[in-house]
Amino acid sequence: MRNVPLPALSGLAFALATGCGGLNLPEEETQVLLAITSVPAEIACVRITASGAGRTVAREIEVRPGMSLNESFAGLPLGTVAFKGEAFAAGCDAVTKATTPSWVSDAVPVTVALGRIATVALTLHRNGRAKVSLDFADQPACSAAGFACLTGNECCSQSCLNDVCAMPDAGAGDTHGD
Repeated sequence: MRNVPLPALSGLAFALATGCGGLNLPEEETQVLLAITSVPAEIACVRITASGAGRTVAREIEVRPGMSLNESFAGLPLGTVAFKGEAFAAGCDAVTKATTPSWVSDAVPVTVALGRIATVALTLHRNGRAKVSLDFADQPACSAAGFACLTGNECCSQSCLNDVCAMPDAGAGDTHGD
């Protein structure tokens, strides 16, 4: 596999293969080869997740700044598999499901099959943070007097007079006959 120099963790590359030549792995096992060209200074752990039909496999690898790495994986799901990469400032022992990664990739779908070689390239991006506020502007269930209407059911007064919601008790002459 050819390593193309890319900045920081933007160069995670994977080769999916069966048997991976010099790695002495059983031929029947599907393999992933992870190659990292250079680990950024703040990264101590990389997590690779492979999600397939009915099964997800996640692996964490301890890394050091400036390190290059070639690591193989076995026991992957077959079929369409979505690969995702995450990198953390903390060591892998300290990383939990709730730990926010410093770098993330988009999920990349790949077909994993025995006897075929496919490649996956993940580009990790710095993971930004934001505080998001939500507000719900509840709409009234009915329209107040003076708003346009088609029927009395639209009006809080239950009276639609000349295509306008009437004041309460003014609807004795509702022209839309609800």
